[in-house]
Amino acid sequence: MRILSAISLATALTLPLPALAALTGNDLLARCTASEKSMNGEKLTAEEMLDSMWCVGYLSGLLDGFGVGDFKVDNVKMVCPTEEGLSRSQALGIINRYLRDHPEERPKSGRRDALVALSKAFPCK
Repeated sequence: MRILSAISLATALTLPLPALAALTGNDLLARCTASEKSMNGEKLTAEEMLDSMWCVGYLSGLLDGFGVGDFKVDNVKMVCPTEEGLSRSQALGIINRYLRDHPEERPKSGRRDALVALSKAFPCK
């Protein structure tokens, strides 16, 4: 199984992406649904494993990036997590739930959708 995962990851990393590829909320939900399945102990296909790994990496980068920027957009703090912070698994649930509840937002930027979801879950006062 480890060999299959390593081969799958290596293959995914070598596939070219269009220079102007924009991640939509639809893309984000499709890929991060696999991470939810994995967290729930469900068996994943090879493609779902790749999607799950991609999602975990994306959320890690997103949260780290916002952490450095203190969740600020145009110097305005958008997300105010509790003192315990915000884990990837919490972010995953919040973002996926928001995307499922707001299908009209999914054609937009996935990054924007993620920030909106987190800002609604952890608003600044």
